[in-house]
Amino acid sequence: MSNIFKDPWVRVGPYADNLLKELLRELGPGHPLWGRGLRAVAQRTDSDDVLFEVSGVEPLYAVVHLTWSGKPESDPNFPDVKTFASMDHWIREGMMQDHAEFMS
Repeated sequence: MSNIFKDPWVRVGPYADNLLKELLRELGPGHPLWGRGLRAVAQRTDSDDVLFEVSGVEPLYAVVHLTWSGKPESDPNFPDVKTFASMDHWIREGMMQDHAEFMS
């Protein structure tokens, strides 16, 4: 994958596993990502939003706002998640909107 990311999004580096571990600590039963295969792909530099690839299910990408609580959230609505059917969908409806707001 070439560098498709625009500010404030950047590709996650060697700390991708740390982002995944934090998400797994925060997830509880009832959360839409509970029990799913996940991989951190990108991160916002100005917030705690992380783009995860979700394996084996539709939608295939999810932007999660990590809470950094280090423990399962009691409300299955947290951490907050917004899903996208494809990387192209996230680029159009997620990253490009974030980029326009960030640059204004």
